[in-house]
Amino acid sequence: MENLIRYRFNPLAQETPGGEWNWRVIFERPGGGFQEVLVKKLYVNVPSFSREDETPVVGRNHHMACYGVFRENNGIGSIEQF
Repeated sequence: MENLIRYRFNPLAQETPGGEWNWRVIFERPGGGFQEVLVKKLYVNVPSFSREDETPVVGRNHHMACYGVFRENNGIGSIEQF
């Protein structure tokens, strides 16, 4: 099964180094909880859909989501098919 990946604009991007880390990419950890990666640019090369989620810290939030494999190189993220 492919991994569910959520992504959304980072509203705190201006507070990141250079103010350029614009995207939050969010993964579910196998044992529970979430892991977040910030990227400057994000290329999504798989079908996506909107999603509403409840997260422990933020509460209800809206994301775009997809199934695929995430890769990051020098602050540029991409989501591809397996």
